[in-house]
Amino acid sequence: MNAWPAPPVAFDVGCVAYSVPGRSLYELGGHRANSAWLAMVWLVRRAGDIADQLDPPADAPVRAWTSDGQEHARALLRLGRQETYAYTIHDGDVRYVLAAAPVVLVCHDAAREATCAAA
Repeated sequence: MNAWPAPPVAFDVGCVAYSVPGRSLYELGGHRANSAWLAMVWLVRRAGDIADQLDPPADAPVRAWTSDGQEHARALLRLGRQETYAYTIHDGDVRYVLAAAPVVLVCHDAAREATCAAA
């Protein structure tokens, strides 16, 4: 019996902001990363950008998260199991959500020319 290899996985990462009492959602950037590690790099950098714009003491938990190696390891384990990882930043009534989600890529090899597209 032939075993099919697992399809390659990429990760869509992004950041949104919303107001708790409101209904508006604002996209604050996104990216497709080729690995869980690169997804985490993007999330940490984007969290740092947000922390730079926050007033104390709201920035302290974000800065702590950006250097929390244990939390990043847990996130990488989740992403490695092809699960979504999200981190929420609280600033009064505003929430910033940073998230990474796996995207399974479907590949087709025709005459040794492989092409991949998001499923």
